[in-house]
Amino acid sequence: MTASSLAYGTRQTDEKLERNQQKVLSLADYVGKRENFADLSIEPYAPVAGATIRGLRITRNGEIGADVRQFLYQRLLRYGFLVFEPGTVSGEDFGLLVNLFGHAEYSGTPFTPPPAENPQINTIDSKIKKTRMNFIWHIDQGFRAVLPRFTALFAKTVPPVGGDTLFSNAVAAYDLLDPRFAAYLDSLVAVYDIDAQGYLSLAYQDPAERERQRKKYPPIEAPLIRVHEETGKKQIYANEVYTQRILGLSRTASDALLAILFEQIKLPEVQARVAWHEGAAVIWDNRIVQHKGVSDYGDGHRVLHRAIID
Repeated sequence: MTASSLAYGTRQTDEKLERNQQKVLSLADYVGKRENFADLSIEPYAPVAGATIRGLRITRNGEIGADVRQFLYQRLLRYGFLVFEPGTVSGEDFGLLVNLFGHAEYSGTPFTPPPAENPQINTIDSKIKKTRMNFIWHIDQGFRAVLPRFTALFAKTVPPVGGDTLFSNAVAAYDLLDPRFAAYLDSLVAVYDIDAQGYLSLAYQDPAERERQRKKYPPIEAPLIRVHEETGKKQIYANEVYTQRILGLSRTASDALLAILFEQIKLPEVQARVAWHEGAAVIWDNRIVQHKGVSDYGDGHRVLHRAIID
């Protein structure tokens, strides 16, 4: 047997092993490196998602240059979410950080009122908010025809233990799918409904207001796999809170495919876990990551200020 035939046989064996095993991410596409820019430093938070920003200070009397804004924006698209260390911004000035990335509109319910210092954001207070939808994997406002680009949170009060937030890189989760299966999913359209998990019934006790919200946000049809408008990358758009069913399939087939995608989002290989500290802030791109809170803090008090950014 010649050396070339031996090499050919080895290649065939390697390819067969590759085909018969679960796909592995190419970390070169995801893992970043520590960078310095102006007075800032940035370092990856987890292998496939997130980065921590240090050195940024935002005050009402300060000014953030266009070059710093652009740097932060591009790194948000690169990493999916950014963590800002305590001291970056105060709770009263949280809106200034939000404004670096876009325009925020109030998007709350009777259980998530705006704080006195900023009517454009809403308060998620564990002693008031009882709907628990934030403990299920989701994309913020994934029921809207036009998806909000970003969400930001500021930690006003954190419990003594627990209360972390999990993020899943839905782009990486898509990349881990078998290409032939992914191509089939690319062709499918699903129904996304604000009340798929009973959100309206829990969030609005007044029947008239509940009906008004239902008319404001009727179910929409959107692809199962979404393409990011700026990066061109594909994301698993199906999420447990708002995806109701896949069009054109039986209920059994729809449920089975959605279950596969929901489990794909839960893979440890595509996740990062953010532990909150008072005064820290996080902003993420809804078109890259899905997220959920972790309900492991019992009676501990957890207060976050949230901004939905278009």
